[in-house]
Amino acid sequence: MLDELFNTADAVLEGRESINRLREFPEGKPERRPVENPFKRSALIVSGDRVKHLRKVFSRPADVIIFNVEDGVSDENKPFARLLIRKLLLNTDFDGSKEIVIRINPIDSPFFFDDLTGLLPVLPHAFRLSKVRSPEEVVALDRIISAYETSRGIERGFVKIQLSVETPQAVERLPEILSASDRINAVYLGILDLFAELSLPQRFQSGRLGEFVRSSFVFHSRSRGVYPIAPAYQDYKDLEGFEREAELEREMGFAGKMCISVKQVELANRVFSPTEEEVEEARQIVEVYEKAIEEGKGGVTWNGKFIDQPIYRSALNTLRFSRP
Repeated sequence: MLDELFNTADAVLEGRESINRLREFPEGKPERRPVENPFKRSALIVSGDRVKHLRKVFSRPADVIIFNVEDGVSDENKPFARLLIRKLLLNTDFDGSKEIVIRINPIDSPFFFDDLTGLLPVLPHAFRLSKVRSPEEVVALDRIISAYETSRGIERGFVKIQLSVETPQAVERLPEILSASDRINAVYLGILDLFAELSLPQRFQSGRLGEFVRSSFVFHSRSRGVYPIAPAYQDYKDLEGFEREAELEREMGFAGKMCISVKQVELANRVFSPTEEEVEEARQIVEVYEKAIEEGKGGVTWNGKFIDQPIYRSALNTLRFSRP
């Protein structure tokens, strides 16, 4: 059935068929399982009018798949992209191995209402709100989602909220914004848009201001239990540059990185995963500390280190985010 859907979409884009053919395409009642994969190492974004990319998107190894109807989709193509994403996802089961996210237009855009009314029936794992500027926008989105869940008998909170932080207002009010809804589980730093709005050269990203923005972004996100996702690396052919940037961002505390190509996904998965050495050390720390607790000790010396509660908790986190 999906091959037929994509063939129809191609025909519409090429002008061989009316968009009504796409509207008439049947919609199913697919299974929706919550996300079981704790990772957000790689967030692969694909625009809703790129039929070629949509055909293969579920076979990609990304932890998060973001279906885009905002930037990257022309205003003319937004109705088509919205409709194709709806038809695709209403004919696709979610088994929980990947997080399915739809990136929608800003709340003050002429497309926001159509995005939500057209795509809420899809029941994605999350909606990603673009260019958020205030906590009030988050509250409004939360209430709309809550009303829909209630009207359909869906467990409250199934649909999460993710945010694109790409405006000076959002950076300035980030603590308030992240506290506006308990649905928020991830936040993405759009540093290209941010520096453009600040009238600054993009090369300043690698300077002190860029480091400050990234550091404060990670701190405020992590302190509120929200996963911080690092910006996309635009030169998709420069894999060495992508890897260098991702390594620095992991050290800064980012949980993963936006990806615009499959090769970037593979690198992000590796960079943002614990190494074999880190996993083995964590296993030993957990074993040694838990044995010490059983013996009534508050801590224990191991390999020249004093292992106490914070080190133990850190080791547990490492194991949580490691593959079996």
